[in-house]
Amino acid sequence: MSKVLLKNGLVFHAKGQKHEDILIENNIISAVGDINNTSDDIKVIDCKNRLIFPGIIDAHTHMGIPIKDGYSADDFENGSKSALNGGVTTIIDFTVLEKDQTLWESIIERHKHAEKSVIDYALHCNITRFDKNILKEIPKIIKKGINSFKVFTTYKEAGMMLTYSEIEEVARIIADNGGMVMVHAEDDEVIKKATARLLNRNLTLPKYHAIARPAEAERVAIEYIANIAEKTDCDFYIVHLNTADGLKISKQSNKIFVETCPQYLLLDDTAYERNDGQMFIASPPLRKPSDCVTLWNGVIDGSIDVIATDHCPFMLKDKPKGIPFENISNGMGGVETLFPVLLAQFMERNIDLSRLVQLMSTNPAKIFYLYPKKGSISVGADADLVIVNSNDILDNWKGKLVSITDWNAYVDFPAIFPEKVFNSRNKLIY
Repeated sequence: MSKVLLKNGLVFHAKGQKHEDILIENNIISAVGDINNTSDDIKVIDCKNRLIFPGIIDAHTHMGIPIKDGYSADDFENGSKSALNGGVTTIIDFTVLEKDQTLWESIIERHKHAEKSVIDYALHCNITRFDKNILKEIPKIIKKGINSFKVFTTYKEAGMMLTYSEIEEVARIIADNGGMVMVHAEDDEVIKKATARLLNRNLTLPKYHAIARPAEAERVAIEYIANIAEKTDCDFYIVHLNTADGLKISKQSNKIFVETCPQYLLLDDTAYERNDGQMFIASPPLRKPSDCVTLWNGVIDGSIDVIATDHCPFMLKDKPKGIPFENISNGMGGVETLFPVLLAQFMERNIDLSRLVQLMSTNPAKIFYLYPKKGSISVGADADLVIVNSNDILDNWKGKLVSITDWNAYVDFPAIFPEKVFNSRNKLIY
């Protein structure tokens, strides 16, 4: 029997913090509190002056997915190793629905890719095609344990978009069966018109990416989604929300969960003016500094439910300079720096660290039916734990990364990397 006792740490929960001990047996938490059992078969780790968090859940990753003429740089093996280095012990990725493939076939295929993951994973099911057979599959898939289905209100040219009426029909079925609809919320018509105006004037630099996909696109899409949520009584989850208007509309509904990402909290559209500006191209785009401020307020006041990454990294060679913005692969990495960079930000901004636990562990675990095995430091939970020295704040931390990628968006921000990570799949990792 494998037993580990973490002594004297300051343990952070979704509600509050407390100095307490944690006993781990066979990768499961078996006791939490004042534990004095120090028998010979227990390995004791002194966590005095250390902070202990439940393992981080990145609820939005894209490992090795097809984008334009290539693939995102991380597969499940490389991506999960870098995730673990940053304290992420569970990821939730997405299926890729190929032409003529059933939803269930796309799930099976994605599981094959995910077998290489060194951490636990779950899947969301992408619905990027609308037909009667797809609709018939949904209840069966929910019964098999996948409850979250993602739809797109854009990417019509890529064959991924559902119309709002199609989304409404999908939502009714999902609501009737106890599932949830995730939405990439950018209105395709708004984007199409804005992009055409730019291309007609030959305006193709990276900075025009944000203008081609204006904030109006998110506002219009979320207005439609809020109306559908009201009509269908379906729970919705807006992925990578990035505008002040989008947040305001979303929180007027009690049927919408909101996710944002580190890039929309920490970066703004001036990044496109940098020498490596093309590397910041992702959809939706970076917004104005005022949007960042509003999103941080949402982090603090509870308007935002989850912080995840939309992890979809590329190498420098994958995004060469000098090509039009609309031809650049969309996506940025972030799974390895999610916790280290945001922990430093929360401490710098004096934000309660229990809020960080909510946003990046407990809330995603509850929303996506992983709780209490995940997202909790409690008896019976998986021993996914992150131990940090809060004084170990680094400005020059690029050497800490294990990612195979050669570019990172967050190198200008301080970070606090984990000192130790317990992963219930593979015990103590670092």
